[in-house]
Parts: sequence; structure tokens; C-alpha cells
Amino acid sequence: MVNAIIILVSLILLSFYLIDIKNNRIDTKKIVMVGMTCAISYILYMIPFIKYPQGGGITLLSMMPVMILSILCGRQSGLTAGLIFGLLKVFDGAMILNPAQFLLDFIFATMALGLAGTFGNNKKYKVVYGCILAIVVSVSISVLSGVVYFGQFAPPGMNLLVYSLLYNVSSAGVEGLVVTIVIGILPLNRLNRAVNKKDLYY
Repeated sequence: MVNAIIILVSLILLSFYLIDIKNNRIDTKKIVMVGMTCAISYILYMIPFIKYPQGGGITLLSMMPVMILSILCGRQSGLTAGLIFGLLKVFDGAMILNPAQFLLDFIFATMALGLAGTFGNNKKYKVVYGCILAIVVSVSISVLSGVVYFGQFAPPGMNLLVYSLLYNVSSAGVEGLVVTIVIGILPLNRLNRAVNKKDLYY
């Protein structure tokens, strides 16, 4: 029953995403940037500082390229890059238990990183708020997956929600916090001007 509900909600959310993409098409320049972003994110993902036994851990800021892309190029580009990045992560020996868990851990948890540009990029505080939103949503999805699908790995007697929170906040949450700090320091105005030059590919 839980699997069916997750799959149904996932299909609804993916439908909204596809409608959004149809109404706000990504141009050729952004498609190229999405591809580059996914490649960089995946390379950084392959450099783990801490790797947890059931998946996850702390990598070399692999979340950051997707979040920066969302901030500079908009939500559609960020969500698309997050989607592709999640699919690429499957090639690194992912633990897939069923389709619903796959959707949570390898589709929506990474797509959520594309929400970093939700509040715009014209003010630093808006960028930070967007990054926090993206990380909170991403980690929350992973926590849900942990509670529903990885409870058997929790120490005996430990509450499943507490276990999943500790597992995911200490990995993706910590990395997300570091990424937010780094993005907050970056000269995003300069990056934005460089990315949005009309003659960038001419």
C-alpha cells in the first residue's frame, strides 16, 4: 500500500514537472549546461570522503553544481540536472529495493536540489534561502525512504525516524550545509553575468 501511494504521488509530481518543461522549454545553451553540470556532479560524487554502508555519505560537494545551475539558470534546468544526476548515481552500485524506493532516493532526492533557485539570485539571502529549501526537501525525502525501506538496518530498539534522521542528516545534511556556505561565499553576480551573456556560444 505504501509503495502504491509513493508511486502514485511520484507520477503526479513527474507529470507537473513535464508540464512545466513543456511550458518553459530549456534552450540549447541551457541543455549544454545541464549536461556539463551532471558530468561534474557525477565526478564529484565519485570522490567520497565518507561512504555509508547502505548508500549515501559525504562526497566532494557533488550537490553543488546542480544547485548553482538552478540558481543561475532557473528551476527547470536545476530539476532536469538533478533528475539526470540521480540516474547517473545508479551506476555507482546503488541499492535499489523496489521502484518506489528508487523514485525517492534516485529521482526526487536529487531533483529537489534543483529547487535552490526558487527565490531568485538577485539577493544573497534569497540564494541562501533557496539552498536551504533544496537541502531540507532533499534530506526529508531521503529520511522518508530510510523510514519506509531501511528500517531493518536500525540498531535494535532505536526509533526508525530517529535512525533515518541521524543517517541522512549526518551525511546529505552535513554536505548540504557545507555546500550552502560555499555557495553563499561565491561571487554569484559574476557567474550570473558570465552564464547569461548572449554571445557565450558565438
